[in-house]
Amino acid sequence: MGIQTKGDRENFSRLRQSLVRLAGEVRELIESFLSNQPVVKGSVYELKRKCGKPGCKCAQGELHARMVVSASEKGRTILQVIPHGFLVEVQNKVRRYQELRRARARLVVIHRQMFRVMDEMERMRREELSSSGKKRSGGDEAGWTS
Repeated sequence: MGIQTKGDRENFSRLRQSLVRLAGEVRELIESFLSNQPVVKGSVYELKRKCGKPGCKCAQGELHARMVVSASEKGRTILQVIPHGFLVEVQNKVRRYQELRRARARLVVIHRQMFRVMDEMERMRREELSSSGKKRSGGDEAGWTS
């Protein structure tokens, strides 16, 4: 087949530009993985509950509140209480973890797109040989034309 017409060249140029753009996005996303700042898996939220003591304020509806990190480990949800004074630090670590996960998911999508573009570029560049071993279409490769 090969890239023969002006339309083919324009399409191939668009594919090349798309591949370069996707590669640039990959480079940007990889940056988040190069940091050595700690991350914490999970989500931060406020947990409100009753302690069960009959004379406690929570029995009248004013529940005890604690900030926790909720994370799934081996199919089970684990709650960890965030010590007083560490909320902002833990929130930042959780935010960095969630950014990493989003970047990873985006990388998967981008790589699939890149493979589709590369497959199309390969298809456009591919030429078929005739049964005599010569190119079917005219070409300029030494040894391939009659």
